[in-house]
Amino acid sequence: SDQPTKNEIPPAVMQKARVVTDITAQCLRVGELRSAVEAGVMKETDVHAQLGEVINGSKKGRSGKELIVCDLTGTGAQDAAIGSYVMKLLD
Repeated sequence: SDQPTKNEIPPAVMQKARVVTDITAQCLRVGELRSAVEAGVMKETDVHAQLGEVINGSKKGRSGKELIVCDLTGTGAQDAAIGSYVMKLLD
């Protein structure tokens, strides 16, 4: 989600998943992470990584068939980089 009153993923799903955020501090204010923390099923330290850490290899992405939730609240630079990468793959 991208608003402090919006929730799209049940906190119980967040609790079961490996959570990756675009910016954890921002997700704590307006993302799905906020709802899970408010419900008492997660805390900030439960976040596995920020997206940039997975991309640069400093944190591992998916392992096997585990559930991944990527909580993206909107970071223009990352959106542009992802779009550029996808377009290169499609060429």
